[in-house]
Amino acid sequence: MELPEDLRALQRFHGHLGVYVTVGLRMGAIGKRSFGHYKGLRAVVRSKPEPPMLCVVDGVQFASGCTLGKGNISVEPAAEPEVTFEKEGRRVRVALKPGWRDRIDREMSKERELEQSLFYFELPESELFDVVEA
Repeated sequence: MELPEDLRALQRFHGHLGVYVTVGLRMGAIGKRSFGHYKGLRAVVRSKPEPPMLCVVDGVQFASGCTLGKGNISVEPAAEPEVTFEKEGRRVRVALKPGWRDRIDREMSKERELEQSLFYFELPESELFDVVEA
């Protein structure tokens, strides 16, 4: 299966592809687009504290430029994956629309991870995410 360069690069970074790391990539891209350069940007990622949902953190780091090493990203426990980006007093919250997490968890398959990652990579942002400026 031919993958877009962004997914191939994410796969090299994370070690494999999966739905949650791909969702994190998309979330991180929204944060970067909303605020521009990562300088001054902070991200708070909410996720279950173990894989596979925790993989969302790597996708957010990869796409947004917020990293644990720079100290501008943190992780908090939650049942649903979401990210709040903040810069210069402005906040943007990115969360899966209702029903998507259940579908992901129900359909996720190691044997189909490339196909599923490509699906979530190409899905229109407006169908997958609620993006709210706070």
